[in-house]
Amino acid sequence: MGLIDVGAPGSPTRLGQVYFCGERVDEPPRVPWPDRVMEHWVLSYVTDGSGTYRSADGRILPVLPGSVIVVPPRVRHWYGTEGGAPWTETFVVFGGPLFDLVIPRSDGGTGDDGPRRPTPPPSRHALRAIVHAPQPRAGDAERRLLALADWLVDVVGPTGGGPSPPVAETARRLAAEPATALDLRQVAADAGLSYTTFRRRFTAEIGESPGAYRARARLVAVAGMLRLTDMTTRELARRFGFTDEFHLSRRFKAQFGMPPSEYRRRR
Repeated sequence: MGLIDVGAPGSPTRLGQVYFCGERVDEPPRVPWPDRVMEHWVLSYVTDGSGTYRSADGRILPVLPGSVIVVPPRVRHWYGTEGGAPWTETFVVFGGPLFDLVIPRSDGGTGDDGPRRPTPPPSRHALRAIVHAPQPRAGDAERRLLALADWLVDVVGPTGGGPSPPVAETARRLAAEPATALDLRQVAADAGLSYTTFRRRFTAEIGESPGAYRARARLVAVAGMLRLTDMTTRELARRFGFTDEFHLSRRFKAQFGMPPSEYRRRR
């Protein structure tokens, strides 16, 4: 049995406000499928367990222990675990002019959202202290927001930001075309990189190799088709480039912990 521990929301201030916060310990994340849109910033620091982040622009990114998910206001997204597996996260929903200054955003907004893996990892203890900070006096809410902004600087700064534009674009391309045969060397060339440089940078910034990312994106696409269509495993194997339905079933079970038939039944 897991634990959901909710912290106190903050009072409105000139700097902003904490609208909702807390911790989920060994519990499945509760983000509505297939996506959601929040009016405020969303922060989730995952310290145990793993899952997937899906962005509106087609990126599918791994969420691993040590991942910090940052989502700007009004950005369509989804994150969670497959099969209802549990994880441990500390989360905060917040907003205000302070964070519009602290958290950089690109002009188009593409790639601003999603998991990051800062180096060194930020302190979970410090974030938990912010979530559970008492606010008995005037000014405590602002001090809490300043502490949160200070914590975020290490996440969204030069060493903690998301993938570089070439890597973010190739990740979007690999995930957006899961049923299309792609030559990874050509993808690297299209991004203006040698294959060796592309593979090294992609692995460092995304957290897995381009081949592994591509294979997992295909399985995530299969999972979506199992939820939304009545296509057979054989049809899905043919569509997504697996040798046969048995090959697909083995790979699917290795990724999600259950065969496609059981996954479809549970969903």
